[in-house]
Amino acid sequence: MTIKPFSFGEVPKQTRCRWFVRRGATTHFDRGFRAKGDAGNWIDAMGTRLEWRAGFTFRLQGDDTDIAIVDRKGDVAKP
Repeated sequence: MTIKPFSFGEVPKQTRCRWFVRRGATTHFDRGFRAKGDAGNWIDAMGTRLEWRAGFTFRLQGDDTDIAIVDRKGDVAKP
């Protein structure tokens, strides 16, 4: 089974986002989520692609870089 690699294109493009996706040291502020609940649901939708998850930080199968939901300052969202 081939695991689909992460792409920032998977992150919804919305206006007035408060939460963004950071992969390693890269954060794209043009895509994200208005609410933490939406971000959590998006992570849950990764399903079998998830290798592990701790709150709003996770890693995908076959990837060696953590992905996190962060605010505009770069602070990781708290559950």
